[in-house]
Amino acid sequence: MTKPFGFNEVSTGELIDSPKFQEEISKPNTLGDVLNSPEMIKMQEELADAHKKSVEESVGWYYNLSSEEKYKAVEALCHIICKAEHQGTSHRGLMDTLGVYPEAFWIDHLMDLHNSMWTYYHDKKQIIDFEEDMKTLQP
Repeated sequence: MTKPFGFNEVSTGELIDSPKFQEEISKPNTLGDVLNSPEMIKMQEELADAHKKSVEESVGWYYNLSSEEKYKAVEALCHIICKAEHQGTSHRGLMDTLGVYPEAFWIDHLMDLHNSMWTYYHDKKQIIDFEEDMKTLQP
């Protein structure tokens, strides 16, 4: 009967003392070599170029909208994003709320926006909670 993998194997050191583990740990780490290979560098450059082209096309699309369409787009995005962030959504939840999950995973500035908005609403909630606690403590 084989012993099931579990917490005790790790905590007693049986797993790291096993011959298979020692064999694997003794092999050289080649991840850095793979990531810096010419093929990977070419793929990274192609991905960066595709991302830059996508951003340029999106920005161009936006600036080609009429003034009314720009206003509606900005108003809608602000409302949707602020409402979701006020409710404490996650990055994935924000993408889902915007209807662009999982495609928007590669929109790097959406994560920046989410982190900034989360911090803003989190800090604001802490201040409100603190003020409510102070009112409760006052006689």
